[in-house]
Amino acid sequence: MPGWVERLEPGHWYRISGDRPDLNLTATPKGTRYLQDNDPAADPRINPARTFKESLRRILRKRPQSPWHGRMGFPAITEAWNSAVFASRFGECGSMIVFGGGHNNYFGSDVHAFDLASREWTRISDGYVAGEPDEYGSGIQYPDSTYPDGSPLPPHTYDYVQYDSIGNDFILLKGALSLGPEPQAVPIPHMFNLDNMTWRRGPKHDSAILNSGGWTTWDASRRILWGHSGDDAGGNSFIGFQPDGENDDGTFGQWGVQQPNKLSGFANHNAMQVDDRGNIIVVAAHKKNALFALNPALPQTPLKRLTENRTKQSISPYAALEYAPGHGCFVYFSANNGGDTYAIQPPSGSTWAESINGTWHWSYLSAIGADFDPIEDAAVTTARNINRTHTFGRFRIANFGNIDLAILIRHVDTPVYAMTLT
Repeated sequence: MPGWVERLEPGHWYRISGDRPDLNLTATPKGTRYLQDNDPAADPRINPARTFKESLRRILRKRPQSPWHGRMGFPAITEAWNSAVFASRFGECGSMIVFGGGHNNYFGSDVHAFDLASREWTRISDGYVAGEPDEYGSGIQYPDSTYPDGSPLPPHTYDYVQYDSIGNDFILLKGALSLGPEPQAVPIPHMFNLDNMTWRRGPKHDSAILNSGGWTTWDASRRILWGHSGDDAGGNSFIGFQPDGENDDGTFGQWGVQQPNKLSGFANHNAMQVDDRGNIIVVAAHKKNALFALNPALPQTPLKRLTENRTKQSISPYAALEYAPGHGCFVYFSANNGGDTYAIQPPSGSTWAESINGTWHWSYLSAIGADFDPIEDAAVTTARNINRTHTFGRFRIANFGNIDLAILIRHVDTPVYAMTLT
């Protein structure tokens, strides 16, 4: 566990990085304070000024342009519908891993890590930076959804990314055949191994459609990444993917049986999470403002609506749903609620019948009277245009025995925030 965690008063959010962190922590070294410090476009070794106009931009201290810039550039890695994972085996105490961009906003395939122990940001993979401008963006097709260096074209990741601690892999369930204003999504998974810093890809599914607004959870007990597509473009799928094993064609992993849409017409931008024993998957469905349960042992069965206590919170799109092993509960977080964090406690008993027939209890995890709001703090600190309501997997739980630590990434130029759960 990072030493600074002991300084946190449970239920309160704190800035743990940047130039002015809380808790009397020292500022992290320049170049590691913020996610944007590792923008590959700002590294002249891999992005030299290629034109007089670009040289002039840099002389005037404007942010550098790059062939992979896209419409928005590097800030899209957080603002353009993107997620993150907590990788428990990367770094002494684990790290948050960020990848994405997508559509017409950002074409870079770089990967970044925030190390909990050092509280520093680093770029751990440059991505495809050797291409000419005509190798990125609109009109360019990549049939395997990978750039020439093997890294995937960066889609909007939504809630399609998870982490496998055994394989030490960042896993992205969907791919993209092209980027630009009219991108083409494709059911090709990609895995970034955090031991050897290399990408590998899974096989293409013949019929699954994993489109915009999808959501996933990693079932460690079965070694399955469960995924449900969103509603955009129709033809939704619920499906599992197992990343183990190499195939004859050089791809890795196997798809499970494709199941029909579990929430037809209501599938966009939900969140789901499995408990630590793999007994139940809980879905937070914002259009229904309700919790549903799925039996991972019988994925072909319909969702079951759960009974919730009267103090339940309104469920928002783009929210995060995590599991806190130290507390034995699910944790709900939405930027629409500021820094407020909620426990969702399952009913007593461990069987499927007991879980779906009892009452699920919502309760407040933030400390009473806690007045520091990381959502507002980041919004007034950033100099970027932001999607304030987006959270996805940029809220994660790191477990250290009895201590559950919430970690929150907001924008490329704002601190990382942390809170121990009460």
